[in-house]
Amino acid sequence: MIGNVKIIAVCMCKVYDERNYRIIRALNDFAVENDYRLFVYHTCSDLYWKTLSEKGEQSVFDLIDYNITDAVVTFEEGVYAEDLMTKIRMDAAEYGKPVISVGVEHDDCISIKFNYAKGFEQVVRHVIEQHGIRDIGFIAGRKGEGNSEERIAVFRKILEEHDIPFRNDVFYYGDYWSAPTLKAVDDMIEGNKVPRAIVCANDMMAIAAGAEFQRRGYKIPEDIIITGFDGSEESKFCTPMLTTSGCSYDDTAKTIIDAISKALTGEKTEKIYTVDYDLSVENSCGCKPSIEQINTGEYIRILRDRMNRYQDEERVLYELAVNIMNCETPKTLAALLKEYNFGDMAVVVNGDFFDERKDPGISNREPLFDDKMILLRSLAVEDRNIPQHFDRTSIIPDIENIMNYKVPLIFSVLAHIGIPLGYVCFYYHVQLSEYFKIPLYVNSLNTALGSFRSVTYQKYMTKHIEEMYRHDMLTGLYNRTGFYNALEALPRRNDQLALVVSVDVDGLKYINDNFGHEAGDYAIRAAAAALESVSIENKVCGRFGGDELALFAIVDTDLAEQVKEEINDKMAELNRRSGKSYVLSASVGVAVAPVENFWFDDVMHIADKYMYEDKRQKPHNRIGPARGL
Repeated sequence: MIGNVKIIAVCMCKVYDERNYRIIRALNDFAVENDYRLFVYHTCSDLYWKTLSEKGEQSVFDLIDYNITDAVVTFEEGVYAEDLMTKIRMDAAEYGKPVISVGVEHDDCISIKFNYAKGFEQVVRHVIEQHGIRDIGFIAGRKGEGNSEERIAVFRKILEEHDIPFRNDVFYYGDYWSAPTLKAVDDMIEGNKVPRAIVCANDMMAIAAGAEFQRRGYKIPEDIIITGFDGSEESKFCTPMLTTSGCSYDDTAKTIIDAISKALTGEKTEKIYTVDYDLSVENSCGCKPSIEQINTGEYIRILRDRMNRYQDEERVLYELAVNIMNCETPKTLAALLKEYNFGDMAVVVNGDFFDERKDPGISNREPLFDDKMILLRSLAVEDRNIPQHFDRTSIIPDIENIMNYKVPLIFSVLAHIGIPLGYVCFYYHVQLSEYFKIPLYVNSLNTALGSFRSVTYQKYMTKHIEEMYRHDMLTGLYNRTGFYNALEALPRRNDQLALVVSVDVDGLKYINDNFGHEAGDYAIRAAAAALESVSIENKVCGRFGGDELALFAIVDTDLAEQVKEEINDKMAELNRRSGKSYVLSASVGVAVAPVENFWFDDVMHIADKYMYEDKRQKPHNRIGPARGL
């Protein structure tokens, strides 16, 4: 619950499919009437192929917050990830939330099943009893698939009741789409075995069969009767209109909401609810005259307009993907997203999305989404400072205001090569033309944001490699190449002085031999830190190899003694804090020369002489044990 409004989490794939869209539309109407809101967690694929992209997509169900969710509805038909749906039911049960499974029956929750058998029986009986047809062919669904085999059994039963022989020569398995259907039609025509009627296991195969028979010169229904099943929107826009059977989406939605309301108030609920299918008689069987046929030209115009808009969207989103890759900062990315007309939607990314060091191909995060997220875009918060950091428990900023729109909130994961980047929340008005955009927007944002992450990481790695080329890995100082490049870049005037410092760690061999090479590395880093601590702005520090360290600076006055004193003081400070059993020291040589006609190597040679002189003055030239520290 958010505020006083109860939340129903709906889990499904392809919300933009016509059947799913219609059920969501009806479900939302009844939900709003009862002061519920729908949070639809959706994937753009059916999770059949188990690919990396699908792995990323299915993480949308990890967004379900059972603390605010009052009930869960799963639409498992068409989702090829049973283990995922099982986990959702188990998680909901753990939080004591009722679960309604639509289309698939389970023992561990309330189930709503569709009376497919009765609905399909209506179609077969109509062909036989109303039209007196005894010569009937059948195009089924996939072999071995539950719904397909059930419809075959119904078909056989009705034939037996009417003492009609089952014709094996005009029985075919299909896949609920067009390719096997067209092959079946071709086989019937070429084999001269076209029956008087063909019953199809779904509308799409019936539409494909009808179109192919007409293309080959057959008239429907005069020469052959065609029927479908499912009651799809497409059945109303084919020529002729299709006789079929479909469920009432209003009845389905009302049944779901009634079951949820009873469960939440503690009333006894049925274990299984059944929703009937209704016969829709049209012209493909001859019951309605062709004069009542819908204007297919108008439907074609609608489809063409939709396709043109879709293509326009594709071009715009391609441009977006290219522009996003050139963004330099979170603000420029957020500003760019704001420019594009995505409509009512929010774009959210993980809190580490802008971390340039994060490899976009690796994710060890558990959970998959950060506790802190970043809002990059939302029409509901245009007056706010975006990008905006927020707590993920809020889902999106201004969630309560968005819920006042009384529309379903549709969540999709944004992912790249299977790794979640964040998520997007669509709060469109329930229109099919808007829902059709969802997969296009999701895929485009996946590409754009994934490319941004890849480019960002590539820039970081390039910069890192360049740093490695110019810097010493042990100390972080410039190496010889980087030192000379930086030296030349320093601003200077002819009236200034060039100051060169040579530093060498005392007793490094002694340290390595007696305390190990890690101690030797520590000594070198300590000397480097002392060198870097010199309080001169225009300076360059480098390591030339081993324990050879150097500093170059442009100064206005001779600071040789000051530099030596600062380095020695820093070494003394490091000794006091180190806790080592020995004393670190460094020999220092400083040379100064006019900038005019300056040659670094010559001055460095002088500084080295002074450094070795400093080293000779130290007893035994060796580090000894700590005393009095």
